[in-house]
Amino acid sequence: MTSFEIDVPLLRAALADVADMVEKRSTVPILSNVLVTVSPDAMTLTGTDLDAWVERRVSLDGTAQPMTLTVEADVLNRIAKKLPAEARARLSYADGKLTVSAGRSRFSLPTLPIEDFPLLPRTDWDAEFEMPALYLVSAFAGVGFAASTEETRYYLNGVFMHAPRGADLRFAATDGHRLARGVMALPDGAEALPDVIVPRKIVKVLSALLGRHDGAVDVRVSATSIRVEVGETVVQAKLIDGQFPDYTRVIPATTTGALKVDREQLLEAVGRVSIVSSDKTRAVKVEIDRDVIVLTVSSAENGIAVEELPCDWVGPALTIGFNARYLMEVLSHLAAQEIEAGFTDPAASTVWRDRAEAPATYVLMPLRV
Repeated sequence: MTSFEIDVPLLRAALADVADMVEKRSTVPILSNVLVTVSPDAMTLTGTDLDAWVERRVSLDGTAQPMTLTVEADVLNRIAKKLPAEARARLSYADGKLTVSAGRSRFSLPTLPIEDFPLLPRTDWDAEFEMPALYLVSAFAGVGFAASTEETRYYLNGVFMHAPRGADLRFAATDGHRLARGVMALPDGAEALPDVIVPRKIVKVLSALLGRHDGAVDVRVSATSIRVEVGETVVQAKLIDGQFPDYTRVIPATTTGALKVDREQLLEAVGRVSIVSSDKTRAVKVEIDRDVIVLTVSSAENGIAVEELPCDWVGPALTIGFNARYLMEVLSHLAAQEIEAGFTDPAASTVWRDRAEAPATYVLMPLRV
């Protein structure tokens, strides 16, 4: 029998970093397991869904007995959450069973052969660079919400990351109804970055990890894979094999109507009038003229809601419709107190920014109202 001890909070944190990658009900049993590799001074947990791998390393006190095994990740994670936070857990392995004990609690868990666990593929990287974790998580959060969930257009199911002409680093996502784009300074080493699409699931996993990390992260990218080292955790994933459309064509170069409005006031007003909406599109009619916006939502079942708010409008009077949820999401991702939006006609795409030169740009397609 081999064994080691670890503080329960450390075990919980390590499992939390890996659990999101592991399929709880996979048709391939080994993919529901986490690979546990123990040396005298470290424990490494590895989880995979065959498209991505997460490795989390935890330092030990140097007295652990080496072992390698696979055990169901979800069960071990739920056990760790229920163990007393102030306790030390003892993990023992013998005869194909992993025993987890702490205080008066004892669990005996089955394992699967380590030979069945998929190995992390080796990759040659085209670009390697460092960037603050805060920058990367902000970039993903700023655009990821606009990624498509329709599997038929798989090439839109993620965040497009590229460095056009090596000038800056750009992130974009779209579902055909809205577009989000962010721009930041190009990190040293990212000049040869290929155009890649990071899957929506990996964006979610990385965002959770990055949100818990201070300092810089190491990013490596090839045409087919991405690897991000976040402290003691490494995420490596396959990229979406597809061609992301030229999204710049839907960003209006010129507009005939310019709007300036208090972001919070508009966000709250849209939220209020959309209460009476009953259809899937949650359509809100927006009428803009001179110094006032009139928002209207009507529903045969729930009635009519109307709200007015002040604005600064330059251009001819305009009536246009939007999906209320999409509009609120864009407003939630903007940051300025007074934001700017450009319009052309009721059928043309609209552009929304904190200010004209802001690094984040959002495009909303209108609805018929």
